[in-house]
Amino acid sequence: MKKQLFKKGTLFAFSCVYLSVMHAAVAADAGDAGSLGDVVVTATKTAKDTMDAPATVSVVTTKEIENMNIHSADEALTYLPGVYTKRPGGHEPSVMGTNVVMRGIPDYSRTLVLVDGQTLNDPYIGAVTWESVPAETIKSIEVVPGPFSSLYGGSAMGGVINIITRTPTKREFSVKGGYGTDNFKSGSVVYQDRIGESVGVVLDYAYKQSDGYVQNEVVIRPGTGTGTAVTGAVPTTDASGNPAYLVGYKEANAWSSQNMGAKLYVDLPSDSRLTLGASQFLYDSSGRNRFNTFLRDAAGNPVGFGNVTFAGSRLAVGSKFLTGPDSEIKEQNRYTAEYETKLGAGGALKATLGYTDIPMYNNYFVLGAAATLNGGAATRMLRPSDELSGSLQASLPVSDSHYLVMGISSSKRTIDTITYNVSDWRDPNATGPVKNQTAGEDTSYALYFQDEITLTDNLMAYVGGRYDSWSTEGYIEQAAATPAPGAYKNVYASRSQTHFSPKVSLVYRPVEATTVRGSVGNAFHTPNLRDTFGWWTPMTGYSYTPNPDLKPETVTSWEIGVEQQVGGNTLLRATLYENNLKDLIYRTQSDALMTQGVANAGAAKVRGIELEVRQKLTSSLTAFANVTYNDSKITENSANRATEGKRMTNTPEQMVNIGLQGAQGPWSGSLNGHYVGKVYANDVNADIVSGVYGSYDAYFVADAKVAYKIKDSISLSLSVSNLMDRKYYQSTLAQGRAFYAEAAFQF
Repeated sequence: MKKQLFKKGTLFAFSCVYLSVMHAAVAADAGDAGSLGDVVVTATKTAKDTMDAPATVSVVTTKEIENMNIHSADEALTYLPGVYTKRPGGHEPSVMGTNVVMRGIPDYSRTLVLVDGQTLNDPYIGAVTWESVPAETIKSIEVVPGPFSSLYGGSAMGGVINIITRTPTKREFSVKGGYGTDNFKSGSVVYQDRIGESVGVVLDYAYKQSDGYVQNEVVIRPGTGTGTAVTGAVPTTDASGNPAYLVGYKEANAWSSQNMGAKLYVDLPSDSRLTLGASQFLYDSSGRNRFNTFLRDAAGNPVGFGNVTFAGSRLAVGSKFLTGPDSEIKEQNRYTAEYETKLGAGGALKATLGYTDIPMYNNYFVLGAAATLNGGAATRMLRPSDELSGSLQASLPVSDSHYLVMGISSSKRTIDTITYNVSDWRDPNATGPVKNQTAGEDTSYALYFQDEITLTDNLMAYVGGRYDSWSTEGYIEQAAATPAPGAYKNVYASRSQTHFSPKVSLVYRPVEATTVRGSVGNAFHTPNLRDTFGWWTPMTGYSYTPNPDLKPETVTSWEIGVEQQVGGNTLLRATLYENNLKDLIYRTQSDALMTQGVANAGAAKVRGIELEVRQKLTSSLTAFANVTYNDSKITENSANRATEGKRMTNTPEQMVNIGLQGAQGPWSGSLNGHYVGKVYANDVNADIVSGVYGSYDAYFVADAKVAYKIKDSISLSLSVSNLMDRKYYQSTLAQGRAFYAEAAFQF
């Protein structure tokens, strides 16, 4: 405990010294005054200065992305207050391993992620393929915390993240290429142009590959029984402190990804614009079954399979060293269309249409206990999904003091899952007898409105609401005789539910440099299709059964915030908030039956505070620091009373960020520090041990980047991640110190 307090105290002291130095630097350069505000559209669906917005909006700009070692959009969110980002190391893409949590409300789909206003969360579980939006195409990222179902629908419980891409204004051609640790290679090409007076085009291509790094250890808890006598196992514990043995590790998995995109902008008469877009993201893996075993038999031969005994304990190695065949992991295709036109003075009409098709969503194999490198039985699961969505929105002034935003939207999501029993896991295209299969769909229709009311010159009110109608249907089939209760097929007729999500905000600006805001709102979240109709068989050996009777979960939230600009160079922010969740969808588990399920079993409360300071040192150099505290606890859970009073999983209690970003002459770059407190993966918070495989450790890492512009069209940069080479676990081992060098050309 004293050691933890010492670490936190050291970090706090470092932060204070850092800010004192920054303040002194500003005092010496007070002539570079300027506003720290940005114009954003996500908070209200109308253009607003961040000081006028009804929420504490954070914005990541193109320059900030360029100044950091950013390879996907989620990495650009790491240093924002209230945002917890978790992803594989080495910039590796992920199907479900990358997660962004806002204000202590966990899970992928409880935070809505948009690209130019259209949904990026996938139809299966709400996860986001962040790498499908190349960093080189991003103009800015707007992050709006708090419940925004009144404008955006059921995924906006924790908040909304809107990635805004660049629009062409002139002919530009940029090429980037770089090389880094673990044979990491990255390259991109972006071409944008204006063709005549009315047509613009953007074409982009990005490619990445890496040999990966060793991150997966193989840790086995001891049991009883017999097996081959071995040596070499290393005593350790699991994250809950239970005795275990480290028997080896899986070698690094190599991977590659590529993204191709095209956008066409057509300016039409009457101040109208049509935008059409298409993109494809592909992700592949190789070398997934290389491993190093510590176990040796009596003759000194390595042992990587079967049951063994060590120090009187039986260790069921089985096929734990193997993952599955090298294969395509994910394919995602997105198609978008948007039409926007002006409506009289100050009004606008916008229509959108989007389609996402994911034919490959993790070619997932679970190997049988008798599997070896030479083959063996396994199950293979395929999970294609798609989503069609559209919206129509009108924004217009209805009087001198009222500006109305209203619209309609709809979406339809579908999934299919099928699991095969296959005889040889080495074949990535293998099929065989069907073990189980499911299919489901859900449809949503919504009407929404928001009225911006000017009460006085200094006081604005925002009153909004959204009425959603949600329906779902599907079937679940167990084709094989096992597991119990044997073969069956259940068809679930359509069921529906409606929900109204209100939100009220007040924004008071007593003077130009001061904003006081407060809001209260309600949001809801419909169940993921995986939870209602998607079968799932984790590698742990548990069978996951969906629950077609799940109903939406809700949250009621309030927040109070103060924003203060001091002298044009300093921005101070403080926000206090509370989230009360009901009908919380909770993962149930039976160790006796080796099954998992989901139920509306819980309630939770999140209380938190965010503090932030940003300090301009010059017109292009900024220092920042922010602190987030989340008290995120389960308050009721009929499925497992032992969780009541415990912290919610995947939500850190403390986060601290501090850094310096910007440019000086031909030099630019950043130096940032990032602290994340202890995170629990166990719902009763039993995983209290740190520094072992499976634990989520508290950690502080520093990252740096320096770039030099040789001339306007050519620049070179060097980035270092985990500058102090800290060793820590985020379930798997995090990447150590890593370097990346890049050359960029722009014409």
